[in-house]
Amino acid sequence: MKLVVAEKPSMARAIRDVVGREYEVTNALGHILELARPDDYLPDSVPVSPKTGRKIWRDEDLPIIPKVWKQIPKKETKDQLKKIGDLLKKADLVVNAGDPDREGQLLIDEILEHFGYRGRVERVWLSALDRVSVEKAFRKLEDNRKYRSLRDAAMGRSQADWLVGMNCTRAASGSSGPVYSIGRVQTPTLALVVRRDRAIDNFIPRDYFEVLAHVRHEKGAFEARWKPASTEGTGFDEEGRLTDRRLAEDIATRGKGNGRISHFEKKEQKKSAPLPYSLSALQKAASSRYGLSANEVLKICQSLYEKKITTYPRTDCRYLPEEQWGDAARILESLSIPADLRKNVDPVCRHAAWNTAKVTAHHAIVPTGESPGVLSGPERKLFDMIAASFVALFLPEHRYFAVSLAVDMNGETWTATGRREIDPGWTALQSPEADPEDPEESASLPDLRVGDPATGLGGSVIAKQTRPPSRFTDGTLIEAMSNIHKFILDPDAKKTLKETSGIGTEATRAGILETLVKREYVLRKGKQILSTEKGRALVGFLEATLPDLVDPATTARWEDSLADVAEGKRSVDAFVDGIAGLVRSHTKTLLAKEKGQLASGRGCSSGPPCPQCRQTTASLKTAKGTAYFRCPSGHGPWWEDDGKIGNKWKPAGGKKAPKSGFAKRPGRVFRESRTGRRSR
Repeated sequence: MKLVVAEKPSMARAIRDVVGREYEVTNALGHILELARPDDYLPDSVPVSPKTGRKIWRDEDLPIIPKVWKQIPKKETKDQLKKIGDLLKKADLVVNAGDPDREGQLLIDEILEHFGYRGRVERVWLSALDRVSVEKAFRKLEDNRKYRSLRDAAMGRSQADWLVGMNCTRAASGSSGPVYSIGRVQTPTLALVVRRDRAIDNFIPRDYFEVLAHVRHEKGAFEARWKPASTEGTGFDEEGRLTDRRLAEDIATRGKGNGRISHFEKKEQKKSAPLPYSLSALQKAASSRYGLSANEVLKICQSLYEKKITTYPRTDCRYLPEEQWGDAARILESLSIPADLRKNVDPVCRHAAWNTAKVTAHHAIVPTGESPGVLSGPERKLFDMIAASFVALFLPEHRYFAVSLAVDMNGETWTATGRREIDPGWTALQSPEADPEDPEESASLPDLRVGDPATGLGGSVIAKQTRPPSRFTDGTLIEAMSNIHKFILDPDAKKTLKETSGIGTEATRAGILETLVKREYVLRKGKQILSTEKGRALVGFLEATLPDLVDPATTARWEDSLADVAEGKRSVDAFVDGIAGLVRSHTKTLLAKEKGQLASGRGCSSGPPCPQCRQTTASLKTAKGTAYFRCPSGHGPWWEDDGKIGNKWKPAGGKKAPKSGFAKRPGRVFRESRTGRRSR
């Protein structure tokens, strides 16, 4: 018997509809097996709590580092596991039909290992569940052993999360009081939110000014902005903004009089349609457009995939394999395209998105060509977004003139930029908001020539203020997790992480965010995500004890190591052993804290802004109870003076600075200056 084991019932149905005559098809129910709880590794001598029925938490039992990892069946899936086991006894060949990612690989492999299956195993890689895609995939079955390293990476991720979560959570929380859950990915993600909220809370707006001249030319009037010859010296801030109102008003008086056009340039620009969506790109766009949470987007995309109308959703890639370009005409024919635009659709157009070399384990999310049928409101919205991103690849480029000019008047230079449309191209279908990196302004400027006379009708001063950074939303937090290099200060680490790393994966980021909400570390207020007092307390405490646990660079590097495991460049045992060593050290540090320190807020509450970098300090106490403040970046410490920053501690007589729990080489942290820009 040839047996297909699919990841879930919907996938099994799609496979059965296509190859059911040749194969017996069954399914798992997601992960049927799970790693054993700490109780399974602790000795029987550990007392059992009468309330929970589980062994009590004791410091002396930490850290818990399994020598041999145990997996146990989930209670709710035991019957399905037995059914699969009975079928495996009769199978000569098994096809692993897990989702096309590392978790999908592990999910089926661990079932085969649980039953000790020794027959031949092949792997089917299903990027979509429509009939055409399933038929193609089953014609390309591969030896399952080829994906062993992918399975190892998934298991390494699971074991690393267990080690960090089980041990650090117990060590930080103690045997009583509130539980402070700590996780390999969730904790640095929480730190992103907390630090952003701190930057907003501590933000001090600063006034600055722009000076405009109202200019008249025989071909039309326009506004031009003053361009200083230099922004050095008094009157300008460190960002080159004009901060002196008197100087601004003086410059404005020079916006009246005779002038001449000293520069004029009009260039035709072409802009191709944006790349189709990855999951994180779709989550960001749907959050902005419809206010959908990251988890809602993931669930809807999974539903569309299971309905066979879009491809696999958990992808970090925005490119498409060239060999699928031949399916474009069929897919386009199945989509509802406005009549006035359909005539412009060119099925033989080859957008830069078709690039096999840039396709990773999965390609971008696109329609399959199957009829969508009846969809719910949210499903229809997301399907239309996915369909529009695909159709846009076959529409003409957006063409426009980019215009820039300069006016010399009264010894000053005044500049303006604008854009004049030629052909909207793909933007007639898909709003330009999908392509936000557009530096051109929309103002329309007349055609001029260098040397043309122009007349300044007068100047005006526009008063502005610097703005704090924006609160995170589901979409922008997912983007931050995907592009963690933007929040790293060390230039070498930033360069490395820009090319390789993020926090979590496309498949897990939405779940991490929901975990933070569930554990009351963050809350949603409209579209915004805000940290709670509990979340801030945990991050402040860890900044003062174990900066590595809130440093996104640490987790990003762990993800790099897992990628090496997935590619066969590193053994899973070496990865897990490294994490175990860190956990031993971290647990020792956490257990050395004063009992109740985190729960009571002592030693971890927020203090006033650091005088050197404006980052929120931690309010700490010495062993004798003397209060002081210290910055997570290592500035200070400063003694407390009536709740404010006092004198900086100065060594005398060889005495050491008070022990605060900060590492000698604190983890790199993200902070924002008073102007709202990231700074070192």
